[in-house]
Amino acid sequence: MYEEAGNSNLLMLLNTAVYPFLVAAVITLIGKFSARLSILGVAAGFLVALSLIHTGLSFPPSKALDFLTISVILGVTISLVREFKLGVKTRNTISFIGLLVSFYLLLNPVLQHQSQLLSMAWASISAALVMLMFGLQKSTAAPNHSQASMASLAIISAATAPVVSIGGSLLIGQLLGGFAASVVGFVLVQHFVCKQPSSNALLLGSFILAGLLAQAHVLADLPLSVMLNAYLAVSVNILSNLRIKEDGKVSTTIIALIPQILVSGVIAGISLWSVWPESSLY
Repeated sequence: MYEEAGNSNLLMLLNTAVYPFLVAAVITLIGKFSARLSILGVAAGFLVALSLIHTGLSFPPSKALDFLTISVILGVTISLVREFKLGVKTRNTISFIGLLVSFYLLLNPVLQHQSQLLSMAWASISAALVMLMFGLQKSTAAPNHSQASMASLAIISAATAPVVSIGGSLLIGQLLGGFAASVVGFVLVQHFVCKQPSSNALLLGSFILAGLLAQAHVLADLPLSVMLNAYLAVSVNILSNLRIKEDGKVSTTIIALIPQILVSGVIAGISLWSVWPESSLY
């Protein structure tokens, strides 16, 4: 019995952390040859986690979680399109439309039973919020050395994973862990091997993290306030970017991330207390 439990825990660790981390790190090495394509590391790492954790994954999508693949594809495509010489309004419009479509596809399988108007309203509000936070993160990050902004998404995701797992959905909690592992692998390779900032994947990361938190609320019935507080912790990174400018040194990045770790940890602790089941987990 204990041996089976140990094997199950090991498999969960491999699927949630080890494999996504390794795949993201290896694929990110493409950045040595093409800086734009390094974001494929985050995409590949998360898709590996999704396929291993969500064993019923199908494409074309048929269930709500299947649409996370579309979110990844949209995030990658729009991130690459933004690299072209386009006006600010054009880039932001394309990004907003992509987020709108992503949220609509992720939420509609559940919300459509109430009304299509509600699905569109949720998608529009969610897309606007993510665009606002992404824009502030992007504009305050150090353009040539930014690692903290992307790493902050991993911290938020890792801190929120146990909240979601205990509060409503072990599967989505594992996916949050898989995303965090993918981002860590990506950021480490970007910094130490490719010698490039990781902010080029910030929009893709926002697509995935916000999509998972939205689904945790709609599918797992976790309180909206809990998921909103988790995501709005991104504002801590924005404030850190204003106060601490990264210069390429690991020590500076760590200092910039300390407030994010503390705040996300506190939010996760309070959230765990609010969603903890009344009956024993065992």
